[in-house]
Amino acid sequence: MTTSITTVKENEGLREKRIIAPLRFGLVQPNLYRGSYPQPHSVEFLKRLGLKSIVSLTPEPLQIPEVIQFANENSIKLIHIECGEAKSKSKKKRGVPVQHDVAQQAVELMINADVAPMYIHCLNGSQVTCLVIACLRKLSFWSMASIAEEFLRYSELEAADEGFIEKFRAEISVPPSTVPWMWKGLSKTGVVRNHPTLKISETPKEQKEYKEANEAPESSEPVQ
Repeated sequence: MTTSITTVKENEGLREKRIIAPLRFGLVQPNLYRGSYPQPHSVEFLKRLGLKSIVSLTPEPLQIPEVIQFANENSIKLIHIECGEAKSKSKKKRGVPVQHDVAQQAVELMINADVAPMYIHCLNGSQVTCLVIACLRKLSFWSMASIAEEFLRYSELEAADEGFIEKFRAEISVPPSTVPWMWKGLSKTGVVRNHPTLKISETPKEQKEYKEANEAPESSEPVQ
């Protein structure tokens, strides 16, 4: 969990501008960042990330005028995946506000190189973001112990959260252009195959490449 505050001097010291990272900001993978709902005071920080997209895992689309203006001026795609707020069953237990289809959409976006660099967030950068990142880690073959360790840096991990992650089953559609850090397994074409809990769906282009890579080369020697 990182909060960064930097002072930048402009116009030879005539003006100072504070650069403040969003709450619970963190680096997930190269060109993939996480955190809380972006606020006006974080725009200067976000400018330095070279973003192509901002993914909002929230009940409503992003509504901060300064952030929307920043996105429009920099050709940043605003993507909204609707999900609710945590609903506590009691004062001691909270519910899970994310459905598996929401996590699936988020994972498919996070592995898509065409929308990277990306900043993904929920309302407070805690439970919801943690859950979709955990599902991404599951795609990358992380152990539950490693997933839990990362989860706890940003949020409490309750039984409902752990159950959601363990039960996450989905058909992940691999985009034509995947991020370079995506775990490739032993595939010659750079696509995860035979995942123990997730079904991987490929584009026709990837299917063709896999077929060509696995076809036996024809012998150039004449037949006797």
